[in-house]
Amino acid sequence: MLGKFGLTTADMHWKISLANLKAYQFTLADSDRVECIADFAGDNTTRNELRAVSPQGDRALRLIPDGESIAVGAIQLSKPTADFPELRLRFYPPAGLAYGPTNLKEVIARETRPDEWAAFELPGRLILNPAAHWASYLFGSSVGLPAIRDDNRKVPSLIHAMFLDDQSPQQGRCLGLLDDVTDGIISCSIGGREASARIAVGPPDFAPDRRHPVSIQDGLADRIDRAAIRAGIPMGELNALVRDLFERALETSDSMNKDTELDRRHGSRPPPRRLRPVSGDRDQPAIGTIWPTKDQIAPTAHRADALPVSFAGRRKHRRYVAIEYLRDRLREDPALLDKWIRKPRDGFQDYDRRMPPLMRGSHGGPMNVTQRQYEMLTSWVAALRSEGLIS
Repeated sequence: MLGKFGLTTADMHWKISLANLKAYQFTLADSDRVECIADFAGDNTTRNELRAVSPQGDRALRLIPDGESIAVGAIQLSKPTADFPELRLRFYPPAGLAYGPTNLKEVIARETRPDEWAAFELPGRLILNPAAHWASYLFGSSVGLPAIRDDNRKVPSLIHAMFLDDQSPQQGRCLGLLDDVTDGIISCSIGGREASARIAVGPPDFAPDRRHPVSIQDGLADRIDRAAIRAGIPMGELNALVRDLFERALETSDSMNKDTELDRRHGSRPPPRRLRPVSGDRDQPAIGTIWPTKDQIAPTAHRADALPVSFAGRRKHRRYVAIEYLRDRLREDPALLDKWIRKPRDGFQDYDRRMPPLMRGSHGGPMNVTQRQYEMLTSWVAALRSEGLIS
């Protein structure tokens, strides 16, 4: 196609714009922006490393000082052949490293409670500017925000490295750490026309063999393909969809330390709140509240596992992967899924034991499956009833 217009790959222009704005979203200081912009001609098929810097704001306060940079991945253009003439760009994610300010060890040594950070090491990666706003940021001190150490911009809670302040418990002092995770835009232009695509980097080595119960694909399908569920799906396909959903629940459950998440929920739970009224909604879930904390149950020596919630969750999720077992449970309790699955737009927005538990949704409350997934489950239960397999 390029040949038809007298062009070659050399006439193409690729541009990659990546950014890590985690520090900037708190400090709102341009000097804390971390960015990478790279340009490549379409005939450059070598692998090119991408390195991010802090190109804006006061030079003396830039988070990544002049002369330093952090690796945020690499890109490589394909070399077209007769068998594979397509033009492709491959993005290689970074290693998943963290970086700290040059004086991090001194800061830890001065801390009144250094124990949890005393052995912390970032060999060769203490390159950030200790004078940057991020390096001395106080969580919970921002003007116009609630005076809390853990505000809603941090998911999961307490995710940032900080010193907890005994004198001012509503605040936490930032350690100034930065990771190499970015997102941005890749664009390609030729003849004055441009196409672009967004790219996002996630934790590269976190549970690569596990799938989330609600994926990006599920979210998109929920927007455009609910009609397929409502039109009716054959029982064989419904069985496969239900099994897949419960397999993903097991995979997610096995990758979580549910006891730690439970402690977080007990430590940061807001009062129960109602969303907009929903027709037929319950004021209180049918199965009660969230699990008790570890100090409310038997000591570790008297339990089968040191992480009791994780142990119980793993055992139960493994059973539900078997469709036959799930059908048996529905025969015993026809309202099982209605009681145990948190439905979309549920009005009771406090954490409880309904599935998925202990996970926070994008709306700030407990996570739920999509409307399409919920309708798929209810369609499966209705099909079981119509075939006389459950009452």
